[in-house]
Amino acid sequence: MIRVLSQEDMQRWDASRIAAGIPAEELMLRAAKGLFSAVEELRCDSELVTVFCGPGNNGGDGYALACLLAEAQIPVQIISLAKPEQLTDAASFYCKRAALQGIRTETEWVPVAAELLVDAFFGIGLSRPITEQYADTIARMNASGKRILSADIPSGLAADTGAVLGIAVRATVTVTMQFYKPGLLLGQGRAYTGAVRVCSLAEAEPVDIAYPIYWQEESDVAALLPPRPFDSHKGRNGHALLCVGSKQYVGAALLSAGACLRSGCGILSVVTTDPVRPSFAALPEAITVPTGTTEWNAEACAFAVNALTSKSSVGVGCGIGSGDIAPLLEAALRSGLPLVLDADGLNCLSRNRDLFKLLHPNVVLTPHPGEMARLLDCSVAEVLADPIRAARAFPCTVLLKGPTTVVSCCERAVLCTEGTPGLAKGGSGDVLCGIITALLAQGLSPFDAARAGTYLLGTNARKAYERLGERMLLASDVIAVLQEQYGKDH
Repeated sequence: MIRVLSQEDMQRWDASRIAAGIPAEELMLRAAKGLFSAVEELRCDSELVTVFCGPGNNGGDGYALACLLAEAQIPVQIISLAKPEQLTDAASFYCKRAALQGIRTETEWVPVAAELLVDAFFGIGLSRPITEQYADTIARMNASGKRILSADIPSGLAADTGAVLGIAVRATVTVTMQFYKPGLLLGQGRAYTGAVRVCSLAEAEPVDIAYPIYWQEESDVAALLPPRPFDSHKGRNGHALLCVGSKQYVGAALLSAGACLRSGCGILSVVTTDPVRPSFAALPEAITVPTGTTEWNAEACAFAVNALTSKSSVGVGCGIGSGDIAPLLEAALRSGLPLVLDADGLNCLSRNRDLFKLLHPNVVLTPHPGEMARLLDCSVAEVLADPIRAARAFPCTVLLKGPTTVVSCCERAVLCTEGTPGLAKGGSGDVLCGIITALLAQGLSPFDAARAGTYLLGTNARKAYERLGERMLLASDVIAVLQEQYGKDH
């Protein structure tokens, strides 16, 4: 996995390297060398490089870059909107060096035809909206159509959340220093960063981080899903139980069950109401458990509770609708079984807050931001403002859905970026619930099942998208591709 450091942890890492004997000016020079390499790749012959410098260490990286460009006889100018007294000591060092080298420095940008722009206005420490001259200049940079290289993070993006603080630079390439920052992946970050490269500043000695964050890679998930042994049988692969469906939402039951079967569980039982059962003729591999009821009520819950016996994992909530499943939810939580709560399972939990105390490490919650807001009794905007913080709110695994999905447990968080806009359709969550339930049945930990499930949904949706396009993509198409891919390896 790729390590991701928050603003606070990155600043502590910087301080630790300085304490270990690397001067701040040397770290700044190393950052400038990383930017210089990117300039060499992006720049066309005879192009002027215009470096926009702000008041902090990010601006210092820009001044140091300008010095390197001048030494290499690459035409360069500096646009400085900061007063000299606003500069940090290290930034002031390179600002003075640039002046000694005779590099032209202006306080207002006048574009020229052949020009590459470097954004070194603000780094990860920005905490308030950009206004006035900085905002006007960034707006002109974005509107210019010119290529823009950003230092560390596009100016205006919040380092921890990816929120746009008033306005933000839309970079062509971002050279981030030493580690990815959450804001490069979360919120609106991915729409502003362009291609991201990591510039190494020093040996990545660890700092004491209470809650590490990672970005998931394909190899991380491949290690969780090894090929099955030749003597594998259904008993080894788990007996999953889904409590899903209602007369209004038959499709949710079928989608979750189909995904669960395609994801490799050995046996699948489905408790659903009587109006849904006939539709399972299309999915004969699933064992349906009749409730004898037309809706989810106390009697249906009693059948579902009895079905919990001897199961490897349980998924509750897809398509249940407005029925009251609180008795089922309580029994499933008390059972200690690996449990996925999705959709109406989450809604029931938010209406029965006394059940929060029964949440335990074997539980996986899979909310979208609206469901998360109901669970936390806050606004959706508050959830989106800091999704990692929101996902850490419960003593279990939380999979907070989004363009970048956050999978969190009590010890760490993983950011998953495998999705596609084509998944923004009904049924995608049902498929995800089925996948995670199957992976739990096969013995994966809740945290690993959640992050692997997100990967399988996202990557297979991307393959389906390549065939069909985002607007044509259906959740059931993901199951079809999942069958092809997962079947090859399992």
